[in-house]
Amino acid sequence: MLFNRFVLAIKNQSRETLRAWSYQCESIFAQRSRRIQQLFSFYQSVYGTQGLKQLWRAYYRRELQPPLRGMVMSAVGLVGLNIKRLGSDGFDWNKERLALSNFDLCRRDIEFINALPNNQLCDRCQAKKMKYCFCQLGNQRCRKGQSKPSTSKEAETDAESSISNCLRPLDLDVRNAPAGTVRIQAQDDHKWEPYFSKNEFSIWRRQERSSLYSYKVYARFDDITADDFLHVQTDLDYRRQWDDTALRLELISEDPVQGSNSHLIYWEMQWPRLFANRDYVYCRRYIKDDNKKLIFICNRGATHNSYPALSGKVRVTDYWSLMVIKPFRSFHEPGLHFVLTYFDDPGIPIPQNIKSWVTQKQMPEFLTKMYVATKNYACSRAIKMKDMFHGFALINDEYTANEQRGSWLGSLSRRKVDSKPEAGR
Repeated sequence: MLFNRFVLAIKNQSRETLRAWSYQCESIFAQRSRRIQQLFSFYQSVYGTQGLKQLWRAYYRRELQPPLRGMVMSAVGLVGLNIKRLGSDGFDWNKERLALSNFDLCRRDIEFINALPNNQLCDRCQAKKMKYCFCQLGNQRCRKGQSKPSTSKEAETDAESSISNCLRPLDLDVRNAPAGTVRIQAQDDHKWEPYFSKNEFSIWRRQERSSLYSYKVYARFDDITADDFLHVQTDLDYRRQWDDTALRLELISEDPVQGSNSHLIYWEMQWPRLFANRDYVYCRRYIKDDNKKLIFICNRGATHNSYPALSGKVRVTDYWSLMVIKPFRSFHEPGLHFVLTYFDDPGIPIPQNIKSWVTQKQMPEFLTKMYVATKNYACSRAIKMKDMFHGFALINDEYTANEQRGSWLGSLSRRKVDSKPEAGR
């Protein structure tokens, strides 16, 4: 009986029911739309534009099922977004992807960081007034074979200058990332030598070829996090803001394979007057090992048909770099060590004094700017997060104060109560 009266009341008041229902749906839709917009702005301020794109791609590949994925792609096509197909630009990632084994070259850098409390200067580092010494560890040779030296003197020399585990892989947690094939060809026969120490930077060098050196830089920062430092290293949009020597910095292609974290980049670098600018086309790959608390970044010169060498600029083709970042405790807490090893062949003969000036002046200045950029990024992100949390409005006062935007059952009950006095009259 009660149910029949309830159904009859709904039929008699269908117009009021639909009106209350529409108000309710409109309010919920408006509230959810504002919430989605706030969340989107929040994550964009936290991760940046590049990070937000990578977060969406990871979610898209892992969570969305094929039917829903097709619906999303159809919706994107309806609103007219132009999405570039990754890997459709003619770049063969299967052949050009940097190998994970390149990160094994950072083994001694990691050992150097771990042994810093017991670090002792060699004679040459003392003469150069270095803060730390990499020579004693970095110049050890890999022990080949198990044959024993014939004399005790040779045994003593072998024990001091060779190590047996330098060829063993680091066994990083790469989570089924593709192995890659392209390897960095570094010179292991020549020895590292101290170069100079300035501010918080210690720099060594090693001869790769005649008059060409690779350089190794160590520094520690106590007030920036490894996550922020990685973001500054990999966010091209942000680098255009803080690096005034980067005249052009463009993302050419991105590896479509999940977990690869590989990118093809074009970079034009401004050189001093009387010198032509240098430009690079290079592959970049990075990994983040949560178990070992390590971050690795690898770069190597590459080629692309859409970015040929241009007159007036010197194309640097022989270029590679390796960086390892080790936080004090965790990726999101302040404090980190990093070791950067890099080499590039400028392509034309340059006087040694110019090379020394570039290395001793420009490189510390660039690394200092990178540190300041990380500080500024962390500060701006913290301010945006504070403003974003302060601006969250989960409940709209105007919405709750409007009786018509309440539940439709409540609206019916109120109208039913209001109609009783009229019936009594």
